[in-house]
Amino acid sequence: MGLSVGVLVCPDFGRAALLRLRRTTGGEIEMSIVINEPSFQPTNPTPSNDATSPESDVAEKRPDRRDHLRLADSDSEEERRSGPEEEPLEGLTTTQLLARKKPRAWLLPGMLARHEAAVILGPRKSMKTSLAVDLCGALASGGKFLGQFAAERAFRVGFVGGEGAEPVVTDLAPRWSAAAGVDLSTLDRLVWGLNMAEPGDPVNVRRLTAWIERHQLEVVLIDAADFSTATPRAQTRQLRELVRCCLEAGATPILCCPTRKESPPRALTAADLASAACTAVARQWLLVNRRQAFEPGSGRHQLWLTLGGGAGQSSLWGVDIDEGAAGRKWEVQLRDVPAIAEETAQLAAKAQADHLRWKLRGVMSQIDPAQATKLKIREQSGMSGAKFGLTWQRLVDAGEIRLASSSDPSMRQWEPRYRLVDLAELSDDDAADFDPLDEIFPTFTTAELLAYAEKTAPPSPFQQADQPSRPASEAEKISRASPLEKKSPPSPLHAARKSRKRRAKVRKRRR
Repeated sequence: MGLSVGVLVCPDFGRAALLRLRRTTGGEIEMSIVINEPSFQPTNPTPSNDATSPESDVAEKRPDRRDHLRLADSDSEEERRSGPEEEPLEGLTTTQLLARKKPRAWLLPGMLARHEAAVILGPRKSMKTSLAVDLCGALASGGKFLGQFAAERAFRVGFVGGEGAEPVVTDLAPRWSAAAGVDLSTLDRLVWGLNMAEPGDPVNVRRLTAWIERHQLEVVLIDAADFSTATPRAQTRQLRELVRCCLEAGATPILCCPTRKESPPRALTAADLASAACTAVARQWLLVNRRQAFEPGSGRHQLWLTLGGGAGQSSLWGVDIDEGAAGRKWEVQLRDVPAIAEETAQLAAKAQADHLRWKLRGVMSQIDPAQATKLKIREQSGMSGAKFGLTWQRLVDAGEIRLASSSDPSMRQWEPRYRLVDLAELSDDDAADFDPLDEIFPTFTTAELLAYAEKTAPPSPFQQADQPSRPASEAEKISRASPLEKKSPPSPLHAARKSRKRRAKVRKRRR
């Protein structure tokens, strides 16, 4: 029985050896080594004095490591010589360089250029796909994007997306056509491809190339929200393949991509684009985000739109989209930054006024009605004089604060008390109209005024003469006495103060 083990020796020694083990009948193990001679002979054999010794044979047949390095260098040099010649670096003058510059072609003048990759970037649920549909319709019909940016001419446009984009497209396209006055049945320059679940797949890239060439498209908008790759590097590689595919087919690519993180309502900047996967292919961009949080049921979307690109385009707009409560219309209005700043200041002031209003109503709902004077209410509200005065006057003008006893004229001689009017009482149509002037300037009828005057007027002297005389009481005698007789003795509780004697200052005589 024999066992062979192959051993590969380092090629620096130029040999390969085979180790063979064999068990004899006596149980002993014999080992033998078979050495294979190299296929080449060393170029510079080492001379030896004793040519018959085994050490000299090994030394003669062992190649030097420097010989292998020289052979490798010679092979690489031969490959460089046999390879294609490198193109020399061109040297252009400024005049030659400017002469090679081609005039820039535009899709939307001053906004989107042709043959340069563009991106529509924004958080999820920020109306990116809806704006993409509006852009496709404007480019295909030669109309205006968002009712403001006119297309250079009508282009052949294609929209590519997955199954998730189909409900948005089918719902928005009729509303957009009704708002823009375009008949979709006659718009043959706009085609849709909504069965591409994974745009970055190599098979789909080839399908996209054939689709662009078949329809002779000039602009391709790709909804890249359905990427299944998790790593940003893989997404960047797929986006580059899509951009290369479109540019080689002669179409301008526009990618609709989401941001990596959700963003609060604010205007996006170039820093947000730098952190996205599409920043490697973006030569021009439309950054979308909400200006205010969406209120369910209102159908109104208030957005920020930041435009930028390598051609020098840069602007910031506010976009107000009204879809209606039932989502059956498409009305777009663009607003400039100063108008938005004024609106923001007004909204902040309104929010502050609403906060103070509800704070004052909360104080008046908890205060004791007997202590509900204006001074006590202000002390418990903790507001400053200016804030309290404006809030108080606003509630009085709205009829939410009224006098607690406005119908009783006799209560007006003391500090007035106020009460809080319930909101249900304000919304009651059958309630009498409230005029704040009635609280400030009391209004009486003629009968009420005569009754009040009769009640408060002193008795007439003629009425006293008609009354029968009666003996005067002791109190009346005292009241009729002279002022000197009315003087009462001092009270023992308040004794008169003793006058202080001034001490005479003793002047010291000078010696």
